[in-house]
Amino acid sequence: MDAEIKRYCVETYRGFYKSEYSRLLSEISDAEGAVLNDERLNRIEAAAQKYAIKQSIIHGMRAYPNHVSLLWHSIYEAHVYRKSGVDDLKIIREVVSADQSWKKSSGHAFEEVIRELATDAMGDLPVRFILQRELNTLIKADEIANEPRDISWLKEQVKGNIFDLFAIAMVGGKKFCFGCVQCKTSIRDRVTRDREPSIHAMDSYFWSIVFVLDGEFLRNPKFHHMVNGGSKEFPSNGWHGMYDVSSQFNVGRIYSLDHDFELLRKHSQKALNDWITQRQWFNREWIAE
Repeated sequence: MDAEIKRYCVETYRGFYKSEYSRLLSEISDAEGAVLNDERLNRIEAAAQKYAIKQSIIHGMRAYPNHVSLLWHSIYEAHVYRKSGVDDLKIIREVVSADQSWKKSSGHAFEEVIRELATDAMGDLPVRFILQRELNTLIKADEIANEPRDISWLKEQVKGNIFDLFAIAMVGGKKFCFGCVQCKTSIRDRVTRDREPSIHAMDSYFWSIVFVLDGEFLRNPKFHHMVNGGSKEFPSNGWHGMYDVSSQFNVGRIYSLDHDFELLRKHSQKALNDWITQRQWFNREWIAE
């Protein structure tokens, strides 16, 4: 099975990368007066590899729903192989460059994966998940109906690049932002930096959740306390909920999430209903179940 998945990832990533790179290159080439310099080509490559990562993991999760971690690492290997090559004498430096470009592109790709899958899972629920830049656009267009105190706080989060996604709902024909979302391929080395903004969000009466791709680090009980509280280091919970996309753990506020995100839909509905009807109680202690 491992060899089959790795082969699938190599072929899928390669196919999506080539097709998207060709499409973007064709668009530039067809533009009047366009100059294909190194900077432009680098931007095309970055966009194509982010697209390839995103589409490969989405298609892979549908084809192999119980092997998310292996899929992610196999796509990483495919990315490094494409980026570095095998006959280049500067192979070591190229591999380092490939690893750096993977971290940058994969992080953004994972955000867009969650945005797409989470929004699709909402069905007829009037909730969608948007990127930080999309929230910024809505705020500038005066299309978010939250009270001024909320808007001021949300502007600070956007300015500080704090959260990756935001939960938006249509209520009475108006758009409200009611949730702040982090998307992490791993948070093992970023505990304090990730946890503190979430606490601030909960203390500001927003729904605060995090999606994690690789649940292996959750084998350490320290991280259970980081999410759920109950230890000397972490006396209170750090998020309203952590969603483990790898479907390995379901402990307290850590929720095992399968590929259809059905549980997220249920939690989103409860969070929205409670945020609308009894926001004064939507504090750090609020829980979806």
